[in-house]
Amino acid sequence: MNYNIIQESRIGGREINQDRAAWLATGDAVLMVVADGMGGHLQGEVAAQLAVDTVCQRFGREARPRLADPARFLDDALRHAHESIVRHAAACRIATHAAPRTTCIACIVQDGQASWAHAGDSRLYLVHDRGETHQRVLHTRDHSVVQRMVDDGMIGPEEAARHPLRNRVFSCLGGATEPRIDLSDPVSLQHGDLIALCTDGAWSPLGDALATELARSPLTSTVPNLLDAAERAAGPGADNLTLIAMRWEAPDPDVPTITLRAGEFDAQALPQISDDDIERAVADIRGRLPHATTGVSS
Repeated sequence: MNYNIIQESRIGGREINQDRAAWLATGDAVLMVVADGMGGHLQGEVAAQLAVDTVCQRFGREARPRLADPARFLDDALRHAHESIVRHAAACRIATHAAPRTTCIACIVQDGQASWAHAGDSRLYLVHDRGETHQRVLHTRDHSVVQRMVDDGMIGPEEAARHPLRNRVFSCLGGATEPRIDLSDPVSLQHGDLIALCTDGAWSPLGDALATELARSPLTSTVPNLLDAAERAAGPGADNLTLIAMRWEAPDPDVPTITLRAGEFDAQALPQISDDDIERAVADIRGRLPHATTGVSS
């Protein structure tokens, strides 16, 4: 597979960064995942970390070196992450109304196709490259109160961008309610296509311009520049901002396949990871997050 991936996260104007993100790859499959811990609930950053860790650990266990069914993997992984967060909240005796919650968006690229799943308002953008004047931009539909209002014709997109309920979501990982997880159909990628996963702190100030601008220039410069622009547009109270962007390149038949790249891992070398392993990891996560026992409002 031939691709470039850039990842960056910013704290914005908040006291801590509750966003988490990761990407992993074997020679045949790539995983990208972003989670946004929800403010107003205890340990939002722990929920986001558990979501990312759980999805990555399952990828390491099942991608050997490819996934048998990417869509089923994504659905199972996000539901397993939800259950891990719920068990963590119960173990910590956190009241249901304050239990840790997080949005999550995850994408698998395998066999030249992209599949994704999400809960909440973290987004995936897909830009089909047809030249600068013929780009086609797709993005996931937010699980938010404001998106429902747009769908029902109550408000327009411009009003939605500044609506006071724009951060209210009706699906997430964690909490007493089973999450709604939307799965995409597989989408075939063509040379130059761009995939971006981001939290609402990154996409909300810029809208679809985030994706179209990403597709114009090298990711190494465009990703930090766009996060700079989103921070400026959001002002002093900017939310946490996180973005992973991949540019897909059609395989060159004359170039031998590279099994692993810098920052990737050999999934076949990883040990089997059980639910007990995930639970034991919670203590380590809390130790790495000094604010894990305090609530933070967004």
